[in-house]
Amino acid sequence: MTASQRTGILWLLFSEVCYAIMRVSTRAGAADLPWAEIAAARFIGGAVVALIAARARGVSLRVADRKNAWLRSLFGTGGALALFHALGTKAIAVGDATTLYSTTPLWVALLSGPLLGERVGAVVWAGVALGFAGVAVLLGAHFTAVGSMGLLVLVGAVSYALAILRLRALSRSESSEAIALHMSLTAGAAMLLFALPSLRPVRAGAYVPLVISAVSGGLGQLAVGRAYARGVAAGMSALTYSGVLFTYLLEVALFHRVPEPHQMLGAALVIIAGAVVSQAAARSGAPAPAAAAE
Repeated sequence: MTASQRTGILWLLFSEVCYAIMRVSTRAGAADLPWAEIAAARFIGGAVVALIAARARGVSLRVADRKNAWLRSLFGTGGALALFHALGTKAIAVGDATTLYSTTPLWVALLSGPLLGERVGAVVWAGVALGFAGVAVLLGAHFTAVGSMGLLVLVGAVSYALAILRLRALSRSESSEAIALHMSLTAGAAMLLFALPSLRPVRAGAYVPLVISAVSGGLGQLAVGRAYARGVAAGMSALTYSGVLFTYLLEVALFHRVPEPHQMLGAALVIIAGAVVSQAAARSGAPAPAAAAE
């Protein structure tokens, strides 16, 4: 492993810390503000980060492949709506929502066959089966309490998987900053529309989680780009599952909500499954689905 790749891995881990902070700050901010208002701030902040990064690198923000750009942004926005809605309620633990959303690579593996004509090997199928066993364990014990919200997050993960499949085509011709800006502006506008019916002034104390969510989300997005620009191997994308652990730890520290045994087992199975699928992608030379930013 080269020094550049080691630096890339540190950036990747830093991005997951940022995303974990974004998730828990969204939950904290939901006590004072509608979830959509917080989400709008996050994506508008992400747009600012993309603009700054493009200016620093001197890259174009023009999008030539508009069809795939819109499909990526719309599917990505669908995933973000589901995730932030879950983060904005107390119906499901932040760590559980993160775990369920982290099934995205499993859905990518399932959909890449019928949509892209890619061959899915036995190892990937085994990883997918293990991942959904983890989902069953995670939701099974308290399905009546979190079932509808958990299913919504899973639908969001499917939507985000479709976004990642579009991202594969986009990344061949567009800069990462242009893709991020298009997604951030689309999601930001959608979140603002959802926020309008319940939009209310931000009191002084509520600015803190709002700003933290926007800044940490934007920094996480930037850090992912830095990581892969430094040659992080596809197999190393399994490290993005550290975000599940970071989120649970922050949830314990800030909200004193200790995960129960079934939550820890379900999360562990999903993490292992994601790692298996990511390693299989690395061996086959396919893009690593876990690398996408939130």
